[in-house]
Amino acid sequence: MTQEDMPTRKVDRKVKEDTRRNQPDQSKLSYIYVDSGRRLLYGNPCALEVTHNMGFEYVLEHRPDQTSREQWRRFQNNLWVKTKLIFTKGPWWKSTVNKRFKECAQASGDFRG
Repeated sequence: MTQEDMPTRKVDRKVKEDTRRNQPDQSKLSYIYVDSGRRLLYGNPCALEVTHNMGFEYVLEHRPDQTSREQWRRFQNNLWVKTKLIFTKGPWWKSTVNKRFKECAQASGDFRG
């Protein structure tokens, strides 16, 4: 096969293929660290989709032997993510997530303890 026979995606020579505007937007998820996952529907794909659409994900982190420095960093991270959610998704973002979690639980038959 010669070089001319190989298929290519590039049709117009003026368009640069690897420029940022030609690629889809990739959103980076933020993480909220929690001690207990009893109200999170952890492992439910519907609940995971809800949080991803909001731009964050809950992460279980239960370490009883944490130092005060690690606890402070976790608090700062959670404060930053929650503040960002207030400005991007509105001041009632947490009630919206809980409402959608409840709908996901009813649809899939999950029980939140």
